[in-house]
Amino acid sequence: MFVLGPLLALLVMSDLPAPEPTTVETWVGHFLTRGTRRVPLKGLVPTETQVFMLASVQRQGRHLEIRQSFCRSESAPVKNIVVTVAPTTFARMKVSPATLDVSADGSATMSPWNVMWGREDMDGDGHPGATFTVGGTFCSGDLYAASQAYYTPDKVRLFDKGMTGEVRVDQRQQILGAKGLCLRAMAGDSSESQSGTFAYRAVASGTTCASLAGKPWPVQAALPTASPAK
Repeated sequence: MFVLGPLLALLVMSDLPAPEPTTVETWVGHFLTRGTRRVPLKGLVPTETQVFMLASVQRQGRHLEIRQSFCRSESAPVKNIVVTVAPTTFARMKVSPATLDVSADGSATMSPWNVMWGREDMDGDGHPGATFTVGGTFCSGDLYAASQAYYTPDKVRLFDKGMTGEVRVDQRQQILGAKGLCLRAMAGDSSESQSGTFAYRAVASGTTCASLAGKPWPVQAALPTASPAK
């Protein structure tokens, strides 16, 4: 019995399926979302945001671990008001990791994730929070803000080398300070919801945000068909 026990255990283990190999891929992503925001002196106005992402994707069978980072973001002007963020800010933004699991029937479920920071000087410019530069208005200047953004994906479809899906983004910003008397008087905390689509595509290993700068983005999200989130 003492001899047969280990032998039987080895025979049973030899019948178990071998674990699926783990692969690591680099993906680039594009998010296109639309919504509305209440702007001082302007009221409720439509908004549109594009976000360009880079992700490291670890795949093992039907399970994916996704670690995303920002390359840049572009917001359409609102009543000729333009808000920009320095590239160094995006380089410092921390994104919570996400997971994706594929069922036997082919449907995919992706976990929500968040992007947030508080009063800490997250972009290293000596001011609290992150700095947003407001232009195109008499009330121009810099805003310093904390932010909490929650991304909820839906209807995700996984392909051999990428994925597509829909997403809802709920964001809240707290103003921590401002440069300019007008902005200090007019700026206030805000909340906003946007909805839209996203797409990811695998690219060559070693691809970085810097290597893609100035080039056409490798993937484009479909135009949202749903009405903007209220």
